[in-house]
Amino acid sequence: MSWADMSPRKDVSRHAGAAEQGHVDFDSDFADLRHRARHLIAEIVRLSRQLADLQKTIRSRPGHAGRSRDGASATE
Repeated sequence: MSWADMSPRKDVSRHAGAAEQGHVDFDSDFADLRHRARHLIAEIVRLSRQLADLQKTIRSRPGHAGRSRDGASATE
């Protein structure tokens, strides 16, 4: 499980307190969402770079030349 799959621990207590008081702090909620979005974008960039590196490694392996992207041979 990645950190993105886990709910922030502070949200539970903050929302419980807000429900009791009858108001919600939207600015804080948006700040939390922006923070999580930045982390998700960074994770996507990291995974994208890993995928590009893996593809480059696979392409450089002997015998890979002449194959199409779907794995079929060039003569088919």
